Amino acid sequence: MLKTIQYQAGQLQDLLEDLRCKGASGLIDISAFVHPDRQPRKRVLVFNNGEIVYGGMKILANQEFARQIGVKCSSSWADTAVRYAVQKLQNPSSFRELLEHIVRIRVFKWEEIETYVRTQVAQVLEQTFSFPGQLQVDNTVQIDLSYGLDGHRLNWYVLLQEVGARQKKWDALAPIVPSMEAVPQILSGRWRAMTENSKQQHLLEKVDGRRSLIDIAEELDRDPLELAHCYKVWSASNLLSIRENTFSTPSQTQVVTPDVPVPVEQERPIVLSVDDSPVVQALMKRALVKDYQVLSASNALDALKLLNTHPITLLLLDVSMPEIDGLEFCRTVRNIPKFKQLPIVMVTARDKFSDKLRGQIAGTTHYLTKPFEPEALLKIVNKYVKEKKRAETTSHESRFPTLGFQSQRTSSKVF
Repeated sequence: MLKTIQYQAGQLQDLLEDLRCKGASGLIDISAFVHPDRQPRKRVLVFNNGEIVYGGMKILANQEFARQIGVKCSSSWADTAVRYAVQKLQNPSSFRELLEHIVRIRVFKWEEIETYVRTQVAQVLEQTFSFPGQLQVDNTVQIDLSYGLDGHRLNWYVLLQEVGARQKKWDALAPIVPSMEAVPQILSGRWRAMTENSKQQHLLEKVDGRRSLIDIAEELDRDPLELAHCYKVWSASNLLSIRENTFSTPSQTQVVTPDVPVPVEQERPIVLSVDDSPVVQALMKRALVKDYQVLSASNALDALKLLNTHPITLLLLDVSMPEIDGLEFCRTVRNIPKFKQLPIVMVTARDKFSDKLRGQIAGTTHYLTKPFEPEALLKIVNKYVKEKKRAETTSHESRFPTLGFQSQRTSSKVF
């Protein structure tokens, strides 16, 4: 059964989350309308019981899929392994069975397969989230992909966090490489300075001043982010220039922070999330919005303004921020007397003991490692908000004892 849905820029993430919540299975064809004068950008996702198991430019047969993984993993035994495994299949079209045989003879590892597919899916999401488009759901197409010995599928929240991590890498390439839609152009005669024949051929054949970085990446079956790093180096060597495309691209904040239904404000505690990734901000808001007012800031200056103008109950803080390190910002906040007892939860991908120790020294209350489940974040926030409220109540009672009774406390200590 086919179902077609038209959507506006910024709505695709919500539609995919809706499919996830409904436990959808089947093929999802995405047509992103990048520009009226260009053909739609076509991508596919495959859902299995509400979770994504595959993503790419097109759906592949199981043998082609296995061979592609072999290419990406630089395995010289991939073709031989596929031919061997095919002879063992009970179901000739099964992805799971084919991969199990190949993993069993140690040509691939489950971790390698899952990492490859997760990166593919993250690329699909980052290349389509920004644009309006059309979604076609075909639940007659069933693919038995799953990963690991336990047969798990890809975690939606980990995927979104990977998209956010990739966005940070794109941001780091700017302004030399403005975006994946940017157009590289060879500087006059400079290609002769390229001594390697393969790179010289690439410049002459692919970089024509008309095709965008993502167009070239599609032709080469390359990750646009990897290609962008190469082009940044070549640009620094004055081999080429890179200009933003003539059409405007919707901002990333429009992509990953779709409207979330917010309950009526009823003295809900206010949580401030400080992170420069719109994807992470969206995850924070979705996890907490039912119980808390969630304010967002992408930099330290905006965060300080919000801290001083709103009764913030808890601070969620990323370690890696532009302009100022998250740990330094934490120390700055702790040095302000009224924030001495403010719960500060550091949210970061750094999970070494030394990182956690530095966080503790800087004044963090808790250290939450990315990627995280929304339920885990909510549990931690609930814990420290309740502790703060209990401490404030204790402090209040010690300063204002109940009428008619003498307070037995001689001092009040918070935390």
